[in-house]
Amino acid sequence: MKVLFVGSEAVPFAKTGGLGDVLGALPKELVNLGIDARVVLPKHGVIKEKFHDQLTPLTTFYVPVGTKKEYVGIETLDYDGVTFYFVDNEYYFGYRDTLYGHYDDGERYGYFNQAVLKMLGELDYYPDIINVSDWPTGLIPYILNTTYKNMKHYAKIKTVMTIHNIAYQGRFSKDLLQHLNVPYGNELEFDNMINFLKCGINAADYVTTVSETYADEILYEYFGFGMNKILETRKGTLFGIINGIDYTTFNPEIDQQIAFNYKPYNYLKGKRLNKAALREFLDIETNNKPIIGMVSRLADGKGFDLVKDKIEAFLGNNSIQLVVLGSGDNHIEEWLNYLRRKYPKNVGVYVGYSDKIARYIYAGADFFLMPSRFEPCGLAQMISLKYGTLPIVRFTGGLKDTIIPYNEFTNQGNGFGFDNYDAHDMAETIRYAIEVYKRKREFNKLVKQAMQIDYSWTQSALKYIDLFKQLKEE
Repeated sequence: MKVLFVGSEAVPFAKTGGLGDVLGALPKELVNLGIDARVVLPKHGVIKEKFHDQLTPLTTFYVPVGTKKEYVGIETLDYDGVTFYFVDNEYYFGYRDTLYGHYDDGERYGYFNQAVLKMLGELDYYPDIINVSDWPTGLIPYILNTTYKNMKHYAKIKTVMTIHNIAYQGRFSKDLLQHLNVPYGNELEFDNMINFLKCGINAADYVTTVSETYADEILYEYFGFGMNKILETRKGTLFGIINGIDYTTFNPEIDQQIAFNYKPYNYLKGKRLNKAALREFLDIETNNKPIIGMVSRLADGKGFDLVKDKIEAFLGNNSIQLVVLGSGDNHIEEWLNYLRRKYPKNVGVYVGYSDKIARYIYAGADFFLMPSRFEPCGLAQMISLKYGTLPIVRFTGGLKDTIIPYNEFTNQGNGFGFDNYDAHDMAETIRYAIEVYKRKREFNKLVKQAMQIDYSWTQSALKYIDLFKQLKEE
């Protein structure tokens, strides 16, 4: 079976979030399981800088954009057993220093969608399934249905639209229509604007998202960001499959960026040495208090309004240390810097992103806090489990699917959590986690238990294979 993944980012070529992790790991796992899985990406400026000398040109052609004909170069690279294709256009992608946020994003990604479909004919490569991801690729199922379905070889191609975060929809003025070169249809519009995500949801054969709970949640207005009624019509072809973790990358046994490698049997030594390295790097005091870590986009949707309301009570009575890595809203950055100044011995803050510091936090913290308002899947909680850092989460989306609340009577569970988006409930959960931390034998057993849970990509990839086979046979 041939599956082509189309997206705007994939590790190690370009990444801004979880989508990049998924498209970097899932195709590799599918290849290991015998699927011919390939990936096509724009050739972003960052890719040109890092990988230009490794790319092999395959072909060139042109696609229409409004009244213009725009150049398309197709280049390729095999990476970790996966064939990657790159759509090269210097104007649309090559000289941009970021992946999104440009005045012409609608035109840029509309061009990319057209280029991908024409590429198939130019390369004489026709997949059984095209799996598109998020709004930047949302036009592909629609263009396939309206323009290519009557063409030889294209007729049997099926499409899957994967939603990684429904809040980002690719909304643009209807003036964009003149640049898209697609037949007009109601699928293109939502709320009097062009909406790439809505188009993909309507036109794809199947719709998937990144956890079972999130697949249920987005059918409701609170989580659906306007798409809930449209998704209700797709209920029979809407599926949730949890993301996985690439344990060749995130694994304390082999991670070369942390201070000391460790396994469940010697995690106590590993934690002690990695804690020391984390504290030294962020210049906080060495003591016997548990460290609560966060690696997150700094946004209220990630629960920082709850943290802001309650965390000082724990810092004020000297019961925890807090370390945070992230960037985002200015008011959250300013508040974190205020905490750092007020509690210099117990608060460490790094505004920005560093993979090394993130791994220091995964390996050196005792708890990992994710009190999200909504969380489609979440990868950080699964990574932290592998490093023996127990998650404290709000049960929403993938957090609900992956974190089992600790039950001290049965000794079952892998973390701590609360249901209501409420600061008091979060504080009570943190308080209970600290109590368990003080019961060392019990806590150590829980940590070892959590470290051995398997959230590798293999389980998720097998579910994707079943879904693809089901779709192919329809």
